[in-house]
Amino acid sequence: MSADLGAEPEDELSVVEPVRMDPHITAAEALAVFRRKLPGAVAEAREVHHPFWWAALRVRTRRLLKRSSQRPGQSMNVLVNAVSGRAMIADFAPVGTAVTAQQWSALLDEHGDRSRLPSRSEADRAARALARAEVVRTVKLGMGIDISPANGHGLRGLLKPNWLVTGANAKHSATILVDGLDSSHFIVRVERLSPSSSHP
Repeated sequence: MSADLGAEPEDELSVVEPVRMDPHITAAEALAVFRRKLPGAVAEAREVHHPFWWAALRVRTRRLLKRSSQRPGQSMNVLVNAVSGRAMIADFAPVGTAVTAQQWSALLDEHGDRSRLPSRSEADRAARALARAEVVRTVKLGMGIDISPANGHGLRGLLKPNWLVTGANAKHSATILVDGLDSSHFIVRVERLSPSSSHP
């Protein structure tokens, strides 16, 4: 038994103070990741941002026969990919520079038809479901779970930093996306060069 409070409206332009995070990984570190994949490469790194929803939640457990919990509860930050809908628990509270709701909305528009992206309410449900799943592993039988916004206004838009690194060595040309927070990476494109090809 659980009670999820504070449902969010669908209007993305009503997002309260979207935040643009600065990368923890430098451009030089992103280039180093690229060159480990393509030794001797000439490359350049460009900072890009990916849209996420950020849910700052307060999770309280209570006995089912009590209407509310007297405990302060547990704070939990959940990030939901605004394109894929995948939720993940963050071990930090995002900090950064406030941007306008229009900037946030424009970043969503870059990913195509808005109707194909997870809605705000779907992101909210995904965040709460993950928070509940995380807590339910430790609660005792007969305990209820209450989930509510910890910041008083629910979901916020979050622009998560990445580095898009493009370059080539004598044999291959590639584009790699390097996470701006932890340097994990994803190969976007790789092509084998013909002997006559030159570096960019």
